[in-house]
Amino acid sequence: MARSGLTKSQVKASRDQLLAEGRYPSVDAVRHALGDTGSKSTIHKYLKELSAEDGQSGITREQTANSLQAMVEQLADRLHSDAEQRMELALQEKDAELAALRRQVAQLQARLDLLEVDGDNAHDQGFGNFSNLFASSRSGQRDDTPFNIILAGGRSMTIDFDSPQIRLNSAFS
Repeated sequence: MARSGLTKSQVKASRDQLLAEGRYPSVDAVRHALGDTGSKSTIHKYLKELSAEDGQSGITREQTANSLQAMVEQLADRLHSDAEQRMELALQEKDAELAALRRQVAQLQARLDLLEVDGDNAHDQGFGNFSNLFASSRSGQRDDTPFNIILAGGRSMTIDFDSPQIRLNSAFS
């Protein structure tokens, strides 16, 4: 069975539809609007005949402007959409990075709190406070805590366990 060919009325309907949408009725656009059927030479021939019938030597300046305006708007919409998607993705990545940094800060703060508690407990239960060892010198303040006496070698002082005071022992001097 022979195929019926493309008719001039089909090309006219597609062309008019494209113009109404603000798109340029090129041969490829008309062919696509027709469902990718018909030869390009036949579509071109019908478009030329329709243009001559309309009394035009082609498309008008207004049609070109409308077509260009429609393409620019489509391009602007696509660019804005792509930019919004990229911005949203970047924000999500930064939010995830910020959340990871906050978790790390919380972990470090917990470790610091634990060290401070352990340090306070060591001071209360251990040998004493070592913070003034470096500040002490031969000419500076004298620290007569039992630990420092033992640390110094215990040669010039003795410890009386019955009294909290430390006495000088002249026998060792």
